[in-house]
Amino acid sequence: MKNYAKRGLSVVLALTMGTMLFTGCGKKKTDEESILNEATKASKDYVFASEVLNITEDPSGINGIIPLGDRLCATSYGEDGEIELISFNADGSDIEKTNIKVGENENYSYYTFDSEGNMYAICNIYTWSDYYEGDAEGLEDLQDGSLEDGDSENQSENESDKESADNSGDASEKTDDKDTEDKEAENKDTESADGANEGAESDDVTVTEEDTDSEDISAPEKDECYLVKFDKDGNLLEKIDLMEKYANDGYVSISGMTATDDGTILISLEQGILSYTSADGFKMLVDNGTQYRYYQMYKGFNGKIFLSSYGDKGIELSSFDPGTGAIGEPSKTLQSYGDYSFFGGNGYDLYMSNAEGIYGYDQAADTMTKLLDYVDSDLELNGSVGQAVAISDSEFVALIPDSDYNYYVAHLTKVAPEDVKDKQLITLGGYYIDYEIRKKAFEFNRNSNEYKIKFVDYSSYDTDDNYGAGADKLNMDIVSGNTPDILILGDEMPVDSYINKGLFLDLASFISNDSEISESDFITNIFDAFKTGDKVYQIVPSFYISSMIAKSKFVEGKDVLTFKDCDELIKNTGVKRDNAFGMMLTRDGFLEQGIAYSGNSYIDWEKKQCNFNSDSFIEFLEFAKDFPTEYPESAWEDYKDTMYLNDESLFNFIVFSEFSDYAYYKRAVFGDDFKFVGFPNNLGINNSIIYPSKRMAISSQTKSKDACWEFLRAFLTEAYQDEVTYSFPIRKSSFDKKAQKAKERPYYMDGDEKIEYDETFYVNGQEIVLDPLNDDEILDFSNFIKSLNLTYTYNKNVNNIIFEEASAFFSGQKTAKEVADIIQSRLSIYVNENS
Repeated sequence: MKNYAKRGLSVVLALTMGTMLFTGCGKKKTDEESILNEATKASKDYVFASEVLNITEDPSGINGIIPLGDRLCATSYGEDGEIELISFNADGSDIEKTNIKVGENENYSYYTFDSEGNMYAICNIYTWSDYYEGDAEGLEDLQDGSLEDGDSENQSENESDKESADNSGDASEKTDDKDTEDKEAENKDTESADGANEGAESDDVTVTEEDTDSEDISAPEKDECYLVKFDKDGNLLEKIDLMEKYANDGYVSISGMTATDDGTILISLEQGILSYTSADGFKMLVDNGTQYRYYQMYKGFNGKIFLSSYGDKGIELSSFDPGTGAIGEPSKTLQSYGDYSFFGGNGYDLYMSNAEGIYGYDQAADTMTKLLDYVDSDLELNGSVGQAVAISDSEFVALIPDSDYNYYVAHLTKVAPEDVKDKQLITLGGYYIDYEIRKKAFEFNRNSNEYKIKFVDYSSYDTDDNYGAGADKLNMDIVSGNTPDILILGDEMPVDSYINKGLFLDLASFISNDSEISESDFITNIFDAFKTGDKVYQIVPSFYISSMIAKSKFVEGKDVLTFKDCDELIKNTGVKRDNAFGMMLTRDGFLEQGIAYSGNSYIDWEKKQCNFNSDSFIEFLEFAKDFPTEYPESAWEDYKDTMYLNDESLFNFIVFSEFSDYAYYKRAVFGDDFKFVGFPNNLGINNSIIYPSKRMAISSQTKSKDACWEFLRAFLTEAYQDEVTYSFPIRKSSFDKKAQKAKERPYYMDGDEKIEYDETFYVNGQEIVLDPLNDDEILDFSNFIKSLNLTYTYNKNVNNIIFEEASAFFSGQKTAKEVADIIQSRLSIYVNENS
């Protein structure tokens, strides 16, 4: 069953902007430190060559790579569920393997080795009564380690993803499966930190109803947790129970484990840090008391021990003395939350990786020195390297994903600067650069002998106190003429203003002169919607469409609803006004939606004209006033997922990104035909809107126009457009292929056999089959999409002025007309000053 999530405009905008990749080498960026200037400086000092080491058939199962004497040891779960210990030389030679059988319901994590080659790990045994009854696959997940917490020697610090809630009122849950899969793959190397920073709950698996389709769910009868020791031949030497003394509420929450050079095992759990030896047993070195700290542990050069944890200002990296239990002062090089991984080896005291590269940490100087750059080394990484070992500061062995998240073990060796070929740099900048754009940039770099694209991700300026600092810095750079060659455009930018200032290159001539791409290839109304006159300043490879929808029986054939129409419909149906537009749509939310859907109705940037003192805008303010300013926390208690189905809610703001969305809302949410009526207005316009899933521009000041176009054009080719998912491709042929596919039942391949199945959704506990669209539905939906010409509108400064002045009307201090006149005056000045 496909899992669906709410599709209000605000959620899609949040997802479009994405959960930000936290980059940078630790310190918060300052105004004086320009990442754009840094990216334009050609350097040959951080280039490493990569060689694949074939040490196992399935590298994706590797969950740890640890130095062991003059060799390395990787731990992995094999296909048969056994633990596989792989010993090998740094160059991948002389591979030796040992298998350790895994018992039923056993799960191993936090592997470490002593100097004699004995392996220590944490073994959890989950005893389930009925949980996995009839669900063998779920039980296999526990046995094969797909739910295990990972290795503690090489762990990553990740900030949890921020979840967004929308105001659309559609509480039927709907998520993008691919987004989930990509995120899970991207975070493969960093699972353990997420568990550690939440009390290591990933190590102590908790199952909820969402985790299984089984209706007979029972909690574990009794969990077991042990420290286990195996010799190098896989024989069990010790098995020490941890539950009796260290369990808290039935769980032992462990966040790290490592071994000192003398064979002492160090374990970090929520109560503190323990040491263990066979002779002396357990000893509490650090007592956390009631202030639980979840330290992750690393063994660095010459046996030095380091701890990392979350502090008030970000990741805290400290030294640790097992002899005294003393924790050193946190390093000042790390002062932000982010995607960091730490690992040990030879050379520097410790090594750190982030979304940009690998760094060496000098404890005495408290400095991080950049050693390897992913882009310079053609490593297709979007985040830190979670599993790695430093043979030296110029040689690493690491588990690395390619652009499709197929993992491989790489032997990385430094390339002498004089052997690095000269290439001209192209800067690609934005406030967060998504996975697909990065993937295309890596592909461009591989294929170009003359140019190399360097990323300039301004989200690295964001801080815990100011999540928008990166957006502010990006806009400051643009207006000051310090612009990346290629720009990823987003809601944080006043794009129309920048276009009118002549900051972007007109791409019309590049398209007309391209032998493989023509304007006629694209859906005309969509392509034209993003043009400025006959100029093409931005490339939009794919898009969403957004509208307010209502049941056809209520709108009586109308394509547009006025505010009066909405009022009368609410009155005639007896629907509660607070529920009419779905749950939790507040006054501010409605106001923001209305501005976003307005297109050029109120601002014409080309003509530098405003129309906020119109009757339509005044009625918009008056209609918005009746929405609640907020909802009580108890509001969700009255929510039912049948509210639209049973006509208890009427209007739903929806973003459509797939043809299947049409089937979902018609068959599951409304259970009836619906109409796209756009945002209510008195202008007689169906102001449903087109929203770009991504859009890009080229700086008018770039010195590499042809090369920049060569990169952008790749997003318009048939090869790329045919693979567009979770949005509509702008290319006609690709759009038509997607439409035809929507008429087919979903399927999966079982070997060479194609197995079709039904898409289903549950409403009020009842299963609803989402049949594929028929020809008439495809035609109606396609024709509607091809009728649109308004684009999503967002300008932070414009919104701030409207919200600021509208508050005087909402509070009763001014009339709607008075407020509209003030907004008209202020925004007329703003538009003329910024055009």
